[in-house]
Amino acid sequence: MLDDIVSDLAAATGTSTLFNPYADTDRAVDGPNAPLIRCRNLRCYLDAFIERDGIDLWLGEAPSRFGARRTGVPFTGEGRLADVSSRLAIAPLQRATADASTARPSGTSRQIWGVLPARLPLFWNAIMLHPHRSGTPLRNRTPSRSEISRSRDTLALLVEAFRPRRILAIGRVAEGAGAGFGIPITYVRHPAQGGAVQFRAGVAAFHRVTW
Repeated sequence: MLDDIVSDLAAATGTSTLFNPYADTDRAVDGPNAPLIRCRNLRCYLDAFIERDGIDLWLGEAPSRFGARRTGVPFTGEGRLADVSSRLAIAPLQRATADASTARPSGTSRQIWGVLPARLPLFWNAIMLHPHRSGTPLRNRTPSRSEISRSRDTLALLVEAFRPRRILAIGRVAEGAGAGFGIPITYVRHPAQGGAVQFRAGVAAFHRVTW
């Protein structure tokens, strides 16, 4: 099942406004075999959750330019690879880029990592390819409805594999993508564009609910 998830992502077609981290190479920053490294990172990351019970799925919108676009792991920039590896007790996740500096985490990433529980949830996105503006590959954009729809089969595989007890949907795009699986879903305000305070309050309320 996990191989199917990674294979589905690697087989997805990128476009001039959609970068596939698991198949495409960004010649400006990527090192040799970057897509393969990102696939391996994701597979290793998913392995850490396969025997867990009571998994919470934190669902975002799409990979960011400095997050999964570079590492292959949702919500995880290069500066977090060692932290994720340690907290999940897995083999060290690898850098796929060749540039010497580690890209700064986005404001959204900092907000999310600032409210995580000690037991890491499973991270995923409504779409696992990086949507960007035409001609500006590092300019994030909101994924289209058709792009989200094409990603739903892979999300369904993830839900089937891990059977999360509940979903935390970060933003309305994630809420829409996570609906219809028969799993309790909680919407929280996306932290971007002035939503940080509401986001933190929503996550705090989510943590207070016991199952």
